[in-house]
Amino acid sequence: MEIQIIDNDAGSIIEKEVKNWATQTQVLVRYFTETRRGIPFARNTACEQSLKHQADWIVFIDDDELACEGWLEAYAIAVTKYNADAYTGPVKYIFPADSADWLANKNEDTTVDGTYKPRASTNNVMIARHVISKDGMSLSFDIQMALMGGSDSDFFMRLVAIGGKIAFVKAALVSEEVLSNRTSILWRLRRQYRSSTNRVYIYIKLYGLKKTILISLKESFRHLLDGTIGLILAPLFLVAGKNKFKKRLYHALRHYAKLGGNMVGLFDIHPQPYKTIDGY
Repeated sequence: MEIQIIDNDAGSIIEKEVKNWATQTQVLVRYFTETRRGIPFARNTACEQSLKHQADWIVFIDDDELACEGWLEAYAIAVTKYNADAYTGPVKYIFPADSADWLANKNEDTTVDGTYKPRASTNNVMIARHVISKDGMSLSFDIQMALMGGSDSDFFMRLVAIGGKIAFVKAALVSEEVLSNRTSILWRLRRQYRSSTNRVYIYIKLYGLKKTILISLKESFRHLLDGTIGLILAPLFLVAGKNKFKKRLYHALRHYAKLGGNMVGLFDIHPQPYKTIDGY
């Protein structure tokens, strides 16, 4: 096993600290600086260096994730149980104590072990060498999405589209402490909006513009219908308390955020949230 750290900062202030730490570990640590700003540049560098150093498997984890005990072992066991090109595990989100208890995605993933997933994220995933090698599937992360986000979703959706399989590994657990600024309704609605514009971009690559328009219109109609029904019914939940009302209202607004993202994405308009540093 080797550890690779990809520092996506031309003016890094942690290089000396990381290299000093690396000399004190029993595992070989390689440190690389990717000066081109954007997550897909860093991810591609990780892949290139992994191939260069003869890796059979490449495991990704984000800098705001903490691997739980048995994480890598779970992936190693999964390879002997399931036939897949990539493996992904759940993320346990740890919200601030004062955050609303009705926020979406607060519960752990309940997917059955070994289930094939339609996509994955680099916050917790392992991919086989042949997925990225030139003599294999030759996939890479789309640098056009450098500041858009979502290049990992794009990568794994393309993997599935060409026949690849992504197996879910329940025991390969990581945790993430959610920053307080990411618990506001506005931030989360913006996230839904941006994710929807990205999905349109991905669909166009996978299916072409004509089919994507049909898919987006169908999804938009569903979001309009569900969002409107949600807004109409939300006041009825006041009798069950303000939190119930807020939850219903929030989920209704999520549908409108996705609707807006779908429509804007068709005009090739994509927010670039990673132009600014978020939360740190």
